[in-house]
Amino acid sequence: MYNTSYNMNEDITEDLFAKHITTEDLCMFKWRILKYMCDVSGIYETFPETLLFHRTDLKSTIDDKFSQQSSHHREKTIYKLVMDNVMNCLMKRDAIEIVSEYEYGDFKMILYGKKKLKDLCDEFKKYETGDLELLDKLLPKRV
Repeated sequence: MYNTSYNMNEDITEDLFAKHITTEDLCMFKWRILKYMCDVSGIYETFPETLLFHRTDLKSTIDDKFSQQSSHHREKTIYKLVMDNVMNCLMKRDAIEIVSEYEYGDFKMILYGKKKLKDLCDEFKKYETGDLELLDKLLPKRV
């Protein structure tokens, strides 16, 4: 995971992440991001992670899981943990790549571009959602 400056106890945030964000959630997030990137092909070639986060409605999913359990700042940190986890996995699959980095408040944010995903968008558009097995088939992890 990329170094991010947290202004709170990282262990508590990572514990909340591990407790509330499931493997199924992460798989769903990956599919939503990949689908969004493919759906807007030709319109956008690069994607700020904040745009991906909001346009794929990950925020509402995460907010539902953490409704009363965290402060506003902790939620922002959890959002970043989720995005880092999802995007790092997609980079390990060579689906996406980092184009550049920028500062957004206290966080280092990333601008992503499609890598192998460019050639697989037609395939991804065939599926509304998928599971980890289908993701492994379409975008196997690099070893």
